[in-house]
Order: sequence, then structure tokens, then C-alpha cells
Amino acid sequence: MIKNAKAINLNHCRFLLLPQKAIYWQKKKILMIADLHIGKSGHFRKHGIPVPGRVNTSNIDRMDELIQEVEPEHLIILGDLFHSRANKEWEQFQSWRKKQPKLEVSLVIGNHDILPSSAYHSSRINLFKRVTIDSFLLIHDLNEIGADKDITNHYILSGHFHPAVQLKGKGRQSMKLPCFYFGHEQGILPAFGQFTGTHVIEPRKGEKVYTIADSQILDMNTG
Repeated sequence: MIKNAKAINLNHCRFLLLPQKAIYWQKKKILMIADLHIGKSGHFRKHGIPVPGRVNTSNIDRMDELIQEVEPEHLIILGDLFHSRANKEWEQFQSWRKKQPKLEVSLVIGNHDILPSSAYHSSRINLFKRVTIDSFLLIHDLNEIGADKDITNHYILSGHFHPAVQLKGKGRQSMKLPCFYFGHEQGILPAFGQFTGTHVIEPRKGEKVYTIADSQILDMNTG
């Protein structure tokens, strides 16, 4: 059992929620993360907004540590791997990729993934608009589905929204925590990147939320 992981069942399959803001499909040896936004700090600095460059290096280091712990065969990124055009931070990612010759890496293209296809292919990254594995459909943004009729019986996993829940204490005390969200037909992963912001969700009856705090997965569901 991976440290501090939380086992859940989706569409009759067992997954592990990881406090590193990732999901591991152990049977398939597939690790899924979303919304790294590598290069975002460089993009902001270019426009005069001071952001530490260590933010991006830290994201890459965290991903590397997670992969060493889990030892997946396939890493699937559910969109927004890189935030802007190629810069020094993309070179840092390429350097990391060269050190992972046995790891298959796939990217489900997100709205911020604007590099030319050749850039991803040169780093041995498979590119997809969507990925179907058994009874699961992997996309970046739930809004991309629309009236698509080809997803019947598929459970959707996505990113994009950077979900979080807001916890309120006594008085005006409150805090936001990143979370995994699982509805009846779709689930949303928290943003893996540290400099991404969050979107507070309000789950309805029957929907499940698991928050991340102090390197733990907290089950916020009752009943």
C-alpha cells in the first residue's frame, strides 16, 4: 500500500487517491495527474509579476519523487502540462524526461498546452484530445463533452477546474483545501501544480469529495 493513499471504487475498478494530488490505477500501473502548469512562473515574470522560479522546479521535483515512490509504467497528464510558450522551464522538464527512459508519458491536451506537437513528440510524449481505457474516458475539461453521445457507460476523469472545498470554523475562520471530486458520472482531479489557484465546489447529495491536508486524504463524506 502506498503511504497515506485512500482506496476508492469507480465504475467497479479500484483506484488509489494520493495526497500528492494524483490518482493511481494500480492494476494498470497508470498514474494520473492534472494541471501542472509548468512555466507559469516564467510567464508571469515576463509580464513583470515577481514569482519565484523555484515554483516550477518544485513541481518537477514533486512529480519525480511521486514517480519514484509509485513506480508506474504509464503517466497520463490530464491537460495543462505547460502553461505558455517554450522557455527555460520547458528545458527543465525536457531534462527530467530524458532521465525516465522506461516511463510512458501521455498528455491529454488542455487549453494551455500551446506548444507545437513537435515539442511534445521530441520529449516522447503521446498527444491525445481524449483517452479511453476500458470504461473510463480521460479528458481535460468536462465542458468539452457537450452533447457527445459516444461516452455512454464511460466514467469521465478530468482536470481543468482545480477543485477545492472551503471549510468554515467558528466566527469568520475559513480555509480552502484542494480536493478530489467524484460525481455520479464524472470525477475531477485537483491541480498538481503549486501555483494554480483553486475553484471552490459545492458537492450535491450523492457526490463524493476527498480533501488533501497535511499529506493526508480526508474523507468528507457522511452516510
